[in-house]
Amino acid sequence: MGADAGGRGAGGGTVAREHLTILDFSDREFLLLLDDVCDGDGYADSLQLADRLDLTKRHSASQRLSWLSRWGAVEREHKRDASGNIVYHQDGRPMHTQRWRMTDFGRAIAYGKLKAGQRKSLEGLDDTQLIEVTRYISQRTREGSFAHMAKREWRYGHGIR
Repeated sequence: MGADAGGRGAGGGTVAREHLTILDFSDREFLLLLDDVCDGDGYADSLQLADRLDLTKRHSASQRLSWLSRWGAVEREHKRDASGNIVYHQDGRPMHTQRWRMTDFGRAIAYGKLKAGQRKSLEGLDDTQLIEVTRYISQRTREGSFAHMAKREWRYGHGIR
């Protein structure tokens, strides 16, 4: 028998995953795990993260990190020479290590919380008002990194691939 969506095998134990989807971990959860495995410099190797997520391939963790980097939530460590200077490819692009860390934007996604008054206001909305709020949010999340992250959070929350 195979594993369920949570990575649990038929006997209740965990089994390693080959792939990682938005349905397995939200970006927020993924960023919190990244922060959990970071060293004193705030960086974590993608292999450490893959191990923590019980992934069979480093590539699966690196792939999510790469996407989060495109949206500004994480950044990759530059490779440096013995003098501390950034090393470059022949075409002028900087080289990178396999170590990553959260940006300020990523930290806001991982640790951001509503204030008590904001949460209370949202909880007091009826269905019709929630439609209005949804319309408002969708208009605010049309462009930029925040738009990508908001859409992914929606997909995770609704189990949409």
